[in-house]
This record gives sequence, C-alpha cells and structure tokens, in this order.
Amino acid sequence: MLKITFVEEELFELQQKIHFTPLQKRIIQYRLDEIERVKMARLENLSVQTIDREIKKIADKIKKVI
Repeated sequence: MLKITFVEEELFELQQKIHFTPLQKRIIQYRLDEIERVKMARLENLSVQTIDREIKKIADKIKKVI
C-alpha cells in the first residue's frame, strides 16, 4: 500500500510533474490525513477496491518520476 511520507514541498513538486486526477488528489490528501480506505470509499461513494486501484495508480505514477 502507498505510504505517503513526503513533506509538503516534495508533494508540491510531484504534483507539478505528475498529472493527478481530482479523485487522486483527494485520495492523497486523505492519506496525509491518515483516513482509512473504508472511510475514503464512503466519502467518495466508491468501493474500497476502486480506492485501492486509484492508490496503485498514484503509486505507479510516483514511481515513474522518482
């Protein structure tokens, strides 16, 4: 699972290099706020599996840049 350990400046730089969808940006913020996947799914009216797929897409995008 994607563990976000970036400081705000690093995250800002990544967002300048990577195009995240609005959903992915919200998921990143949820992760920073330490909100659980089940609660994210409830907040976004999506399944936990969809949240997991989006987290994987975020991780893949970050891996390509780093």
